[in-house]
Amino acid sequence: MSAGAWGVASRPVIIARHLARNACLPVVLCGRNERLRASLTGLAGVLPLGRQDDMPGLMGAARALVDNAGGLTAVPALAAGLPVISYRPLPGHFAQGAQRMAELGVFDLATDDLGLLDSLHRLTRPGTERDLRIARGKELFHDERAPLERVLAAVAADAGG
Repeated sequence: MSAGAWGVASRPVIIARHLARNACLPVVLCGRNERLRASLTGLAGVLPLGRQDDMPGLMGAARALVDNAGGLTAVPALAAGLPVISYRPLPGHFAQGAQRMAELGVFDLATDDLGLLDSLHRLTRPGTERDLRIARGKELFHDERAPLERVLAAVAADAGG
């Protein structure tokens, strides 16, 4: 789970506890938010981490990323072949971006706790759905243009402009 560099996810303690109670091991990236990290420390089945230098290593060990914004953590996750699930994205352009990425088939967008569990179970299990999601994410990086340019081009083309 990523709470962003500032650790400002919506309900991170409740979500982490919910995931841990449902056969998941939430590794919560708290960024620089030591208060969030402290509130997660000691929760059974939850691993809270502060700012990390080895994100590729963490992503290589994970089965999916639950993200609140579809931002700077989601892009390297897609490049690493890690399915991304947007859950409770921050308001404004974060929520709009997550919705758009879901429409493009790059993210799952879970709208409630049960939807989050469903997405996690579907996308962490070996099989066609996981393979397809990984392939779609990696496709963003098979062009000479930067990934963000490709996403913006896809959005503009779909919007007719």
